[in-house]
Amino acid sequence: MKKESNRNFNLLLTASTFSNLADGIAGFAYPWLFSLLTRDPLLISIVSVLVNLPRLIFVLYAGVIADKFNRQKILIYTRLGQVFLTSMFILLIFINLDSIPKAVQFNEPQFESKFLIISTAYLLAFMFGLLEVTRDNAAQAFLPQIVSKDNLPKANGRLFGIEIVTNNFLGTPVGGFLIGLSLITPFIFDTLLMLASVFFIIGIKGKFERPEKNSKEQNTSEMIKEGVNWLKNNTLLKRLAIYTGIANFFGSMQFPIMILFAQELIGLNAIQYSFLAYGAAIGGLVGSQLANKVNARFEESKTLLISVALFGIGMFAPYVTSNPFVIAGSFGLSSFGSVLWNVQAVSIRQSLIPDNLLGRVNSVYRLLALGLNPIGALFGGALVKILNNSFSREFALRFPFLLGGIFMLILFLSAPRLLSQKLINETKNNTID
Repeated sequence: MKKESNRNFNLLLTASTFSNLADGIAGFAYPWLFSLLTRDPLLISIVSVLVNLPRLIFVLYAGVIADKFNRQKILIYTRLGQVFLTSMFILLIFINLDSIPKAVQFNEPQFESKFLIISTAYLLAFMFGLLEVTRDNAAQAFLPQIVSKDNLPKANGRLFGIEIVTNNFLGTPVGGFLIGLSLITPFIFDTLLMLASVFFIIGIKGKFERPEKNSKEQNTSEMIKEGVNWLKNNTLLKRLAIYTGIANFFGSMQFPIMILFAQELIGLNAIQYSFLAYGAAIGGLVGSQLANKVNARFEESKTLLISVALFGIGMFAPYVTSNPFVIAGSFGLSSFGSVLWNVQAVSIRQSLIPDNLLGRVNSVYRLLALGLNPIGALFGGALVKILNNSFSREFALRFPFLLGGIFMLILFLSAPRLLSQKLINETKNNTID
């Protein structure tokens, strides 16, 4: 990378460090707080549904925004919007702090402000998700503007690595410690860290205004159609998106009920649960460091196959064990496989898609890859609630892991044919930038 490009990437990496540390703290604090408000798996899953719903209904428009407007400014303004929303949530919790239970209750908690807090949290979660999908889409389209195509795999590997270290190694246990001090403390730290990330994004220098042909006067529906048609005609990226979407669906199905699984079947407190995520952190960190070496040693198709296998094994393991160390190890396998897949798939996507279409095609890809997340979260919560009426609570909480393992096996068996090396090579040779 050139000196200026290297400086810009280091600023982006530093911003990502603060941003992902904020996400790690929030990723622990919000589910734990909600588990104090309600024990209903469906009510808990709705938060995840609403945060992820914009990935289904707004992501295509987020792609147009990324291609029309300065992507650096999008990163700044969306983060500032999230800071404002988090501040509103802090105020809500502060006002009702005395009425919120301080310890986990296995019976449904009852208190006066419960409905107000939950309903307001739902609204803020949806608004936060709108900003998040816009920011994420712009971020992936922004990276090729400051990093050459040859350096994209290395840059993505470093970004995924720092995300894992800060999000899981630091963010999760720090979130557990902070929420032990006060229910409001982790959200204050979350806000300050998001502001710090904005400061470093502002420091990135360059001409990032979009070309005149991508100006505001262009028809939005035509721009979306152009992105849809480009991905529709690229079989490799379309299949990668669908595979990612199926895996994410089952991951989203499991995520909302994991907090209940850990509390009720393993008996973990806030600090212990936060350290359970260290398995995922270690696996993801190793994956980010080895991704380039694995990609260099194996063909892309074999790397993708290994990724699916590891992710599937890790997804299935909690069905058969309550040992926290084994479960932490299974998280590590899933995280290792996920990082291998993402470094490979994201780098392929960024290198194949022309810059003037990157935001829109990326948004269509993410619609397929992430659009099912809210449905998966809702399905997981509803499934546990339904099974709980006819079977034991333990079986209900374990079943989503069995279901995820079965479908990941199907993906593994079909991958050699649908994601063959022949298809990958042909796509690279035939795609014209």
